[in-house]
Amino acid sequence: MKTTSASNFSKKIFLIIFSCHFMIFFAGCSSTGPRDGDTVFLFKDITVIDAVNGLRAGQSVMIRGNKIVEVGLAEEIEEPSGATIVDGSGKYMIPGLWDAHGHLENTDALTPAMFPLLIVNGITYFRDTSANLDFILPMRKKAEEASRSNGMAPQVFMSGPHIDGLQTSWDTSVSAVSAKQAESIVDSLINAGVNEIKLYDLLSPDIYSEVLSMANSKGLNVSAHVPMAMDVVEASDAGLASMEHMRHLEFSLSSDWETLLKQRQEMIAESPEKSGRELRGEIHEAQRLHAFQTQDEERRATVLRTLAENNTWQVPNLTLGASAEHRIFTSDEWKKTFRYLPESVRSEWEERAISMAEEPPSEVGLARANWAYDMIPRLAEAGIGIMAGTDMPLALQTPGFSLHEELALLVHAGLTPMQAIEAATLHPAQYFGLENQQGTIAKDMKADLVILDANPLEDITNTQRLNAVMRNGHLHTRDDLDKILDQLEKHGKVL
Repeated sequence: MKTTSASNFSKKIFLIIFSCHFMIFFAGCSSTGPRDGDTVFLFKDITVIDAVNGLRAGQSVMIRGNKIVEVGLAEEIEEPSGATIVDGSGKYMIPGLWDAHGHLENTDALTPAMFPLLIVNGITYFRDTSANLDFILPMRKKAEEASRSNGMAPQVFMSGPHIDGLQTSWDTSVSAVSAKQAESIVDSLINAGVNEIKLYDLLSPDIYSEVLSMANSKGLNVSAHVPMAMDVVEASDAGLASMEHMRHLEFSLSSDWETLLKQRQEMIAESPEKSGRELRGEIHEAQRLHAFQTQDEERRATVLRTLAENNTWQVPNLTLGASAEHRIFTSDEWKKTFRYLPESVRSEWEERAISMAEEPPSEVGLARANWAYDMIPRLAEAGIGIMAGTDMPLALQTPGFSLHEELALLVHAGLTPMQAIEAATLHPAQYFGLENQQGTIAKDMKADLVILDANPLEDITNTQRLNAVMRNGHLHTRDDLDKILDQLEKHGKVL
């Protein structure tokens, strides 16, 4: 397993940043908004829905350039001269959606289709939770340029490579086994312009605490798989901003949590020669089912109270974590979305779907799914923030489409449709401190919007009935979206 040392990692980051700036300089710079900053759209007589203001019927929403400039009752807003008037009768407007946990780098062949697939599904913001800098920095720049020129890419938020311990699991892992190494890595990531830091399963508790302290002192969020050598309460108390997949929360909610923690620490200490992936698998096999079977009500109350008090967000990733139960890869309707993938990816996924469907769900997989469904309303009731993320394209999750499945699963698990919409709009904005720019439909907010043909509060699957998408002030009508999908189906990319 390839591991990157701190010194080589720092040098590599410098070269990547220099190369990106060099290319940008000679490519030229464009404006930060649409090509015509005075372009005005007026969505007239539309029903507006967001998590702050609820449902507001009979509204007009005026957009100039890439900002909302007015929202109010349709009869009270005058039509400006020269504006493009969009009849919103019978339509519903929600803020642009987030996929708050995914991976742009997972499959190279999928890259040309990635941004179009996200945009046609109304995803105007994307949180990439692990990628090599030599991939994600140019990709983020490409997204910025596309959003300025034609609104055909989401805004990308990134963590870069995640920080792990001695044993690493992925090529995007950076190993830190000393405070000096950790400091060098964190400084390099900050200099590269990451939006947050991500920590992984086998980081040691002392290095974990060091990274939390460094990042938080510089105002940067830290997300994580709670390291296996730690308890969730300890990890949250140190200042953790977000837990991905609710990973290892099940261990801390067990009546045997202390015994399980000690066992994990011993397994890690006794296996320095194993890869992170191998060691993670052994620990999960040894402990997960037992943890699901021994959930303790009193302990759960203590842990959830801690997460709420510390504002430690949760990203459940039900599309992945509950896949043993919903088995979306067996759905003929879902497999139809594969036709928008590049041919090589499409063929591979079709074959993998057949193979996966032939395998019965495991006992631990079903236990994990049922536990995850049970946890969702408990998180909401405890006042713990939830963000909607999918971990796409893992587990045959078609980019963009998978976010709508995540919303449906959140509602299936017990959230209201409004809470699910909040998890994909306002909550990620709050997580990054951007709630004054996005996540609601109000004056001075970004013009990143989704227009629907039916009310998502009546049925959350209505988020899939997209009529139009506005990204950075550029309007993509249903005809535009259909043309994009047609090109993806024929060519695997937009020409």
